[in-house]
Amino acid sequence: MPALAEAMWTHGTSMIVEFPDNIARVWKAGFYMEVEGKPNTNNWLHFAIPTTVIVDDRRLRVGSVMLLCETLSTNAVIRNVHIYDGPDKIAAHDGLSISGNAGFVRFDVPSHPAVKWGVGISVGVSFGNGSGSAVMRFKSAGCDFIP
Repeated sequence: MPALAEAMWTHGTSMIVEFPDNIARVWKAGFYMEVEGKPNTNNWLHFAIPTTVIVDDRRLRVGSVMLLCETLSTNAVIRNVHIYDGPDKIAAHDGLSISGNAGFVRFDVPSHPAVKWGVGISVGVSFGNGSGSAVMRFKSAGCDFIP
């Protein structure tokens, strides 16, 4: 992948929950946003990434996106990561099974498209009915922009 032009991040507390009725509890703290899902539900969690579109008269391209996150058990799982440029889906990572202390996780955008509108990251999650915690913590989300 070419050298970075910019890396932009947003704090986990900026996350938007698509279906609030599927969430039992939300806690925003200085260090992350914690969500606890209701049993046997799915949801989408959204991050708007600050996006510089043009630098030195050239459009930047999307290299990859990243999450800094964890779940407190396998009862709370990240299933999908979709990347958007405005209304256009530019990459989809489906069939994931991310749980536990995931830490820093990177998702490539294979075609490295030029950015037109602004980058959004949508995270598909599921919460089971097991005995483990249904809690997820999102600390940050970001995007690497390449020239």
